[in-house]
Amino acid sequence: MPTSLRHLNSLRAFEAAARHSSFARAAAELHVSHSVISEHIKNLEAWFGTDLFIRHGNRVELSEHGRALHPRLATGFQVLTDACEGLLRASQKGTLTISSEPALASLWLRKRITEFCEDFPKIDVELRPAWQPSQLGEGHADMIVHFETRLPTTDTRIRRLFPIDGFPACAPQLRSELSKAGGIDWGTAPLVHDNGHEIWHQWFASHEPGNEAWRNGRVYSDLSLAIDAAVDGEGVILADNILCRRELETGALAKCDPRDIRCVWYAVAFARDISENSALATFLAWLLNRAAVEMG
Repeated sequence: MPTSLRHLNSLRAFEAAARHSSFARAAAELHVSHSVISEHIKNLEAWFGTDLFIRHGNRVELSEHGRALHPRLATGFQVLTDACEGLLRASQKGTLTISSEPALASLWLRKRITEFCEDFPKIDVELRPAWQPSQLGEGHADMIVHFETRLPTTDTRIRRLFPIDGFPACAPQLRSELSKAGGIDWGTAPLVHDNGHEIWHQWFASHEPGNEAWRNGRVYSDLSLAIDAAVDGEGVILADNILCRRELETGALAKCDPRDIRCVWYAVAFARDISENSALATFLAWLLNRAAVEMG
C-alpha cells in the first residue's frame, strides 16, 4: 500500500500505546503530549476504518483488529531499530565527559558506561565523580548525572533517571542480634549515616515519630564507606535496591524493616541544543532505557 509510510508516526504511537496499554505512558516514552498520541490513534482508526482500541474511561485495551495489528508492527519497528543501531554502533564516533555524584558513579554508572562502550566501541566516555555538579559546555561536562535538586536549570534539559527508596538493612548477624527480643528497638539500634543525619531523620519522622535516636550513630562522608561499615556489622544503614543491589543479592546486607522513604531522585542534565544524531544523544537514550529496564 503506497500511502502506508505517510502514517509512520501514527503507527509508532499506536505500537507504543498498545505495548503499554496506556496513551499516557506512550506519550511519556515518545516525549509528546497525551493529546498527540490520541490524535495519532484517531487518524489511524479513520484510515483503517475500524477501532484499534476500546476505551473504558481513562483506560484502554486493544480491539480485535488492534490485537491483530500490534505484533506485526512491533516486529517491523524492531527490525528498523536493529538496523539503525547496528550502523550506529559500527560508525558513530565521539568523546563524552560525564560528571556524576560519586556514589552513583562507583556503585552504578561505571559499570553501565563500560557496557555502553562495548556496544559503541568508537565512542569514548570519561567518567568524572564530583560532589558538586560540574558546568555544562565545552571544556566542562557533556552531561551531569546527580541528585535532581542539585542540577543546573539554566539553558539545560533535565530527565529523571530513577528514585532512591531507602529501607533499614544491616549485616545478617546484627539483624539476628537486634531481633532477639521480637523486634528492633529503634531507640538503641546502632545507626550508620551517609553524609549527615538527614536521611535517617526523615525515616524516623515518618515511621518512629518522637524518637530522637536518629541523632546517634557513625557518620561517613561517602555512601560506599557507609555500605562497607554496615556490611562489617557496625550498624543499620538505609539501603536501597539500586546502589546496594550487590550487597543485598549476595546476602552481605539483609533488610531488617520493610518501611522505607523516598530519599532522592537521580536525574541527568544536558544542553538544550544537542543533535539527535550526536554521541551524547545516543548515550542519553541508551542510559535512560537501561535505567527503565532495571526499574522494571
